[in-house]
Amino acid sequence: MNALLIPLMFAVPAVCIAWLLPGLDPLGRAMVGVAGSLCLFLLTAQTMLVLKVWSPLGGTAAVGALCLFMVLLALVRRARRPVVIPAAREHEDEDWLFDE
Repeated sequence: MNALLIPLMFAVPAVCIAWLLPGLDPLGRAMVGVAGSLCLFLLTAQTMLVLKVWSPLGGTAAVGALCLFMVLLALVRRARRPVVIPAAREHEDEDWLFDE
């Protein structure tokens, strides 16, 4: 069971972080998501240790709360973004590239 739990715990924040980055290509989003997930876990654990409130359940709850915040932020950003429909072009103006 623990062998499945650890990758899942790293995958959820990685997906949440990647969801916040719609402009990157998929590989870039995956790399940033994995790096951000590791940073999120390390900073959460370090903060809880410094404040002397460390517990495995508390750490999981803190990371879950941060992931929930990231998902809500992504939903708000997507809802506020206007839908842009590109206008149809009748004539492409790139013929000058191939003139000799």
